[in-house]
Amino acid sequence: MLNVFWESHDPTHQSFGKQYRNVLFYNSAAQKQAAEDSLKAIRAKTSGGIATPIEPAGSFTIAEDYHQKYLLRKSGGIYHDLRARYPDEKDFIASTAAARLNGYLGCNGSGEALQEEINILGLSSASQERLAEYVTTSCGQKFSGVSCPTSGK
Repeated sequence: MLNVFWESHDPTHQSFGKQYRNVLFYNSAAQKQAAEDSLKAIRAKTSGGIATPIEPAGSFTIAEDYHQKYLLRKSGGIYHDLRARYPDEKDFIASTAAARLNGYLGCNGSGEALQEEINILGLSSASQERLAEYVTTSCGQKFSGVSCPTSGK
């Protein structure tokens, strides 16, 4: 997981506010040690200074509803299709399907995983095709060769 964390952002980027900063939180001495060890490995590979701090976890505040599933909310028909299945905002935010779809729209995951679960994410055939088209054209090699099982493409 630490590898994913370091690969998912620019650790040399200096954040100018607290709300959207890069930070690695830990809950135990073992997590702190693992985080510090991973930081040493990143420093060895990076030419610039590392700006991502490592800090003890404190209380956690969930982001406002409109920040939840951000990419999915911007997807138009895919979002509206899933909201028909989860009309209550809290149910939508808590939905595993919404989390998975938001991840795919962020070009995270694999084409194989998408093909295995596209039929169980609660989307209409049209939205399944839009999703498959999006990840095929917008996500580059991560999703090369994705086809939509409902259309036989």
